[in-house]
Amino acid sequence: METMSDKLSTFTANLRFEDIPSQVIEKVKLHVLDALGIALASTEEPYAEGIISLVRDWGGTPQATLWHHGDKLPAAHAAMANGSLVHGIDFDDTHTGSITHVSACVVPTAIAVGEACAANGREILAAMVAGYELIARVGGAMEGGFHAKGFHATPICGAFGAAAIAGRLWGHDPATIANALGTVGSQASGIQEFLDDGSWAKRFHPGWACHAGITATQLAGHGFIGPRKIFEGRFGLYATHVQDAEYDPEALAGGLGERWETQNISFKPYPCCHFNHATMDAAKNLVRETGIALGNIDSIEAIIPEPIAHIVCEPIELKRKPNTSYAALFSLPYCVALAAAKGNATLDDFKEENLNDPEVLELAGKFSYATVASDRFPRYLHGGVRMKLSDGRILEREEPINWGNPENPMEKKDVEEKFRRNAEHALPPDGIQRIIDAVAHLDEMASPAELVSACCD
Repeated sequence: METMSDKLSTFTANLRFEDIPSQVIEKVKLHVLDALGIALASTEEPYAEGIISLVRDWGGTPQATLWHHGDKLPAAHAAMANGSLVHGIDFDDTHTGSITHVSACVVPTAIAVGEACAANGREILAAMVAGYELIARVGGAMEGGFHAKGFHATPICGAFGAAAIAGRLWGHDPATIANALGTVGSQASGIQEFLDDGSWAKRFHPGWACHAGITATQLAGHGFIGPRKIFEGRFGLYATHVQDAEYDPEALAGGLGERWETQNISFKPYPCCHFNHATMDAAKNLVRETGIALGNIDSIEAIIPEPIAHIVCEPIELKRKPNTSYAALFSLPYCVALAAAKGNATLDDFKEENLNDPEVLELAGKFSYATVASDRFPRYLHGGVRMKLSDGRILEREEPINWGNPENPMEKKDVEEKFRRNAEHALPPDGIQRIIDAVAHLDEMASPAELVSACCD
């Protein structure tokens, strides 16, 4: 009997670049550009130093490149570091239906393994699409289920995507890829305890998914056998992690090669938890459109989907005054106040030394929230605000779809501008343009060498 792993492995092994719609390929290129820019911006972050030092200490066979720094490392180690850089400032994209940060797992794995096996650009892009599809589908088959149990879906689902990418690029047959998927299930991990103290563990999650996926595929390539029912089995992924075997098989393996979940990935305009974005949009737009003075706001009530409250609103006193920069990324009170006060949110706004802005903290102190049941979440990260003014008026604004969602998109120029702002933390203008040009022509490249070189100027 064909298992879910068999179906996904066959799709991965047989996927050809020519079979992928051109609009999917062009979208993937934008996500590659976005991921590279975020990684470059992250190189100056304190957390990055520990990860980079570790992989340098490990050393090993020079197969793939540590972006910006240029060190040559084993593919699994390079991908681990680069994946952590893509995700560590929480500016990376999200497949909202599965609540996974897909590019942080896909792009570092594909480029690292692509370097290791000298793959051409078309092979790398096809492998990326396979990875995006698997991550989105593994998470989408149990919408919100991982987060509800305290797990972080990105590294769990991302490990399967990374294994698929590595198997595809190393030219493995479906049976070998299925063994890799079965094996990586025992490495798929990531919990959300970081939410209670603003610590750094989540920053490492996608990097570990990259490392796990590559390692599992290397094991499978040496004949290692993994369980075939890793998804639907009695002790499979859903029964153990979500404690619910009632996954959606159509969401997991239906319409492969016809329904492209890659098209449903959202870009982030703000460097913070994606759950915050629609409510931030609502606050920003309400203040801008009405011209209200911040001092006249007596209270701000956020109207949010019930499942996000425990992540971005609780415990409320800690969220109103986050004590670390990372805690601020997951504070809806802080982020809404920031959007209302400044009309935006930038990387600098989340630096430790900028968390005590009195205007922002005063607004955050006026924050409360109400939850609503939603059959649109998580595919649509909607949110709204209700502001009570000192003259007694009550103003409301709802954003049904967050900006950056494919149905309320950031345009190509917006993504390129975001890339430039991020990349300028590490590269001069001519180096930034080199990466833009290289990504645009990735499908024409004989290897990823030109792209990787541009990242290390």
